[in-house]
Amino acid sequence: MTEKIVKEHFKNVDFLRFLLILLIVMLHGSKASVLPYLLFPTFKHCNVCVDFFFIISGFFLFYSIKNIDTITFAIKRFFRLAPLVWFIVLFTIIASIFIKEETFSLSNTLLRCLLLSNIGFAPSTSGNLRLGVTWFVPVLFWVSIFYFYIYKIFDKKYLNLIIWLIIIFSYALYYSNTNFETGGHTKIIYHFADIGVLRGLAGIGIGYFISELFKSNFLKQCSNKLKFVLTGVEIFSISFLSYYLFFTTKLPGKSGFVYIVVFSILFYLFLSKQGYISKLLEKDYWRELGNASYAIYIIHFPLFRVLHFTLYKHFANFVNSHTLLTFVLQTTFALIVGILVHHLYEIPINRLIKKKILNNSPIVQK
Repeated sequence: MTEKIVKEHFKNVDFLRFLLILLIVMLHGSKASVLPYLLFPTFKHCNVCVDFFFIISGFFLFYSIKNIDTITFAIKRFFRLAPLVWFIVLFTIIASIFIKEETFSLSNTLLRCLLLSNIGFAPSTSGNLRLGVTWFVPVLFWVSIFYFYIYKIFDKKYLNLIIWLIIIFSYALYYSNTNFETGGHTKIIYHFADIGVLRGLAGIGIGYFISELFKSNFLKQCSNKLKFVLTGVEIFSISFLSYYLFFTTKLPGKSGFVYIVVFSILFYLFLSKQGYISKLLEKDYWRELGNASYAIYIIHFPLFRVLHFTLYKHFANFVNSHTLLTFVLQTTFALIVGILVHHLYEIPINRLIKKKILNNSPIVQK
């Protein structure tokens, strides 16, 4: 959700990022904790969109990898990801002052602010204001550092094998311990493996192989006949994912891993830009929406909780009578607030940190 593309900008991937965030917002917005009942039960597998984000993040991590040391990478990564976590923590502190039904837990916050939560160092708790959506951030941070480091120290022939084994064992542990369902980030299995970390290890690992395939120029130049075939694969992949994410609660092939396979194919087709749908979506306006996806993700669920105990509480009859309208309005509201946070906080704070901290750090400047 947060990668800065340095070689080529993939505007159609920005469309994917925004669409995936929209699905996550809709999933959380349809849950009983926000609205009186589960409005769209078929959205239950939209939590796999987070796995898709790990794949996208993995691709851009390796596609845009720079000749810097691991410490420098970690510092830059931390200050890219952490400020929005600090923002949402401050938001929840202020909200808990005015909302009696919600409480703020200081003990649950320190590790979160340091991007140390939800990776097995402490019990995974989200707090009453649902900071649990931030679990993605420390997993992305630490798994990215791990992959960056092994990328630097291992030869390619060993690296490919290592990452392949990580993907296989991570997904095997993850799906076999979740009854092959999607989602989850708090469960510790076999006393050491965190479900969320397994999702991150596997997804970013797949992103590595997609980046290697992309660098090999596979499907970069295609005949018109092949382009029609690839367009057909794009249509099938989009239709397949749409059906199993929107219109049924069944798992494709009785395993959430099928989602991963189909999305990886679709993602690569979008990167190659040889199909007509991926070309059609190469529009400038997706770039802004894609860049705001991280802010939308961080803010949306705590925002829903505040709405639940303020407006929804005082207008309960309207909410109960117009559930679908409420759902649409709250989704739109979350997107607008997320975009505003991106422009009014995320962009300025990133510029300030770069100017005052990163540019003046002797470690980063090495």
